[in-house]
Amino acid sequence: MRFIKISVLAFLLILIYLNPAIWAAGNVGIEMVRLQTSDGIKLTGILRQPHLVRNNAGVVMIHGYSGNFYSGIMAFLPEALTDCGFATLALNMRDHDQVPKKNLFEENRYDIAAAVNEMARRGYHPMYLYGHSMGTNRVLYYQKVTKDPRIAGIILTGPPGNLYKWNIRIFGQESAARALGHALELKENGKGNEWILIDLGPLGKTLYTADHLVSLRGPETVSDPFKNIAKISKPILIVHGLADRL
Repeated sequence: MRFIKISVLAFLLILIYLNPAIWAAGNVGIEMVRLQTSDGIKLTGILRQPHLVRNNAGVVMIHGYSGNFYSGIMAFLPEALTDCGFATLALNMRDHDQVPKKNLFEENRYDIAAAVNEMARRGYHPMYLYGHSMGTNRVLYYQKVTKDPRIAGIILTGPPGNLYKWNIRIFGQESAARALGHALELKENGKGNEWILIDLGPLGKTLYTADHLVSLRGPETVSDPFKNIAKISKPILIVHGLADRL
């Protein structure tokens, strides 16, 4: 009897592995999606597709700093949207989770483009961009620089605003300027790939390359949401909690 139970359990596990859609409760299919960006980076995401109540609209969902597609707000919002008839693709960006950061902010556009292209390939229209926390900076930059006509609107939750000014708000002008100045000096001396220990206050400490830090907060950064949002003509919904300490 014990052997039979183990065999049945093993069969079910294999079936789930071979057919991810049966993970979904009711009328929602869940699929692991693997994408490759135009600059050669491989990404992973979770696609949720409603089978019955479907309006053919899709939402590309972009996490914030050190986020991913399976925790925090991404653990429940994609499911809630799918229950309302929206297909969702929640993406792990190239700098997902709490790892040292070396990518440039500008490279976010390639990750988002890969997800948007995948949703378009599957026939979803209209399409919306959703960004949470620093993901709001990412999606605003994407739409500003690409002017993607497939995007019907943008949803932003918990936006941190200008990333350099956020750093000033947390640590003060002197500390923020010192960290950025050190990164700029390294970059000017051809050492942009050197690592710097960065204190992010409530988010903990991590390692950035000088290039990464300058791309986020430097004088020529393209991450400033206030400059980018002014160049976007699509409808934008912003949700921000008054008690959000970030």
